[in-house]
Order: sequence, then structure tokens, then C-alpha cells
Amino acid sequence: MIKIIVLLLGLAVGFGGGIWYGARNPDQAKKIADEEERRVLEKQKELVAKLKTKLDQLASSRAGAKTPGTGFLSGASGATKDQEVDKLEAEADKQMAELDKILKK
Repeated sequence: MIKIIVLLLGLAVGFGGGIWYGARNPDQAKKIADEEERRVLEKQKELVAKLKTKLDQLASSRAGAKTPGTGFLSGASGATKDQEVDKLEAEADKQMAELDKILKK
């Protein structure tokens, strides 16, 4: 119980100190906030790039999994890509372009 009280007290002091510092030094607070936002956007860009590589791997593994003529119907083509994967790839490309645009500002 004492541990929780001490942690909450530390949280309150830290939060209050941050508010006080931000009110007294708005230029430095803005610079810190901009740097934090840039870091978050870079991490988000890395995650989108990882997602895109995983989607590419998924699409290539699904496309190469079947050979034409081995399905239920021999005339069916097995090399079709999944539409959901295509949608996710397009969305990842769009998000990557938006992140690049924001980071260039």
C-alpha cells in the first residue's frame, strides 16, 4: 500500500513539474514536443515498413503455393493474389506516403 502511495506521489510531482516547466519555458517545451513527435513518426514509419515486408512475404507465399491445374477444377488458376492483402498493401503505401510528407515538414 505504501508503495502505491509513493508511486502515485511521484507521478503527481512529475506531472506537476512538467506542467510548470512547460508554462515557464514554452520555447523549450515546444522543441521537446516536436522532437518527441518526430521520434514517434519515425518509429511508426519503421513499423509500417515491417508490415509492408510481411505483407509482401504473405502475398508471395500465397501466390506460389499452388500450381495451375492442381486444384479442384483443373482449369482454375492458382496464382491469384488475395484481395485483402492487396488492400492492406495499398493502405500501407498510403500511410507511408503520409508519414514521409509529415516528416519533411
